[in-house]
Amino acid sequence: MPAKSIDDRYLTQDDRIVIAEGLLAGRTAVQIAEDIDKHRSTVYREISRGRGPDDRYNP
Repeated sequence: MPAKSIDDRYLTQDDRIVIAEGLLAGRTAVQIAEDIDKHRSTVYREISRGRGPDDRYNP
């Protein structure tokens, strides 16, 4: 049975890792969104949701 694919509108774990690496490299959310082919608002929301108490993004 083939694995279910995730709908394109959702972020994958790989997308989240790219976001984390991009932030560490000093890239903007807009640049990261272009890298993973998602809308910039999706990336901004993910960064906001994924920030911990130390204000760092955690995928």
